[in-house]
Amino acid sequence: MIRNPNFIQIDRDGKELQEQNTRLFNLTANHGDIHQYVADCIPAHWHRELEIFLLLEGSAKLQIDGQVCSADAGDGYFINTGVLHSFTGTAASPCIFRSFVFDSSIVGGASGSVFDVSYVRPVLETGPSFLKFSGLPEDAPYFHQFGRAFAACKDEKPGYEFKVRNALSEILLFIKDRSLLLPPRDMAAIPELRVKQMLAYIDGNLGGPMTVKDIADAASVCPRECQRIFHRYLHYRPMEFVQRRRIFTAAGLLTSTASPITEIALSCGFQSPSYFSKQFKLLTGRTPGEYRAAAQTNLPET
Repeated sequence: MIRNPNFIQIDRDGKELQEQNTRLFNLTANHGDIHQYVADCIPAHWHRELEIFLLLEGSAKLQIDGQVCSADAGDGYFINTGVLHSFTGTAASPCIFRSFVFDSSIVGGASGSVFDVSYVRPVLETGPSFLKFSGLPEDAPYFHQFGRAFAACKDEKPGYEFKVRNALSEILLFIKDRSLLLPPRDMAAIPELRVKQMLAYIDGNLGGPMTVKDIADAASVCPRECQRIFHRYLHYRPMEFVQRRRIFTAAGLLTSTASPITEIALSCGFQSPSYFSKQFKLLTGRTPGEYRAAAQTNLPET
């Protein structure tokens, strides 16, 4: 089944929460518009699963592993396990994307198998944090296999999982060969571990008061180092990020619950409902009530 999401659920560590029904065949296929998300942004998150991404229309800015990258229509990205990343639409026109988020065992099979040891682990353990693919002839295999996998997921005919697994295997093999030309990935990047610790603290304390020192203490760093890490990985000052995270969380509650707006505002750390409404509109262009009404009337595309 192809999902058409407009909100991303993450846990206290900033890790994306996958839907329960994906566990038997741990793959999520997405087709959507980045503009459907709050503030035209799929916020910073990470997951243990691999991700392959294709932008069909528009243009976008990607923040991946502390780097700022661009994507135009026709560009694709591979994002490795555990890598912090976000997407922001930069074109006024629709920013239509497709993506797969999948467990590496779909390709690698049982732990210790030849597929796992010889092909999957090298990508997970020493492969690049991400790779970009464009319209160059040498990138054609990525796009061809991406199309095969997406067509199989769309049809969902009996046995479609085999077709998807085959296409993903070809993509991962292609990525492994490309990775041989790149320096190995540093899996133990201390700043990245610290930013995840700070994200965990933020999401666990959105409802209460918070300072830069509180956030820094969660990762055992000084406030200045906290600000440096946020600038590198998230490109926001810590308290700016907290404000955005509160609004993103509130937006999710507005669309997924019937809780009163005042209750949502307080639970997300806004002491004044009027201030919450003002800040929410500054970021989204709508008041909380308008945003909830629009979400209830927008039906997913098929």
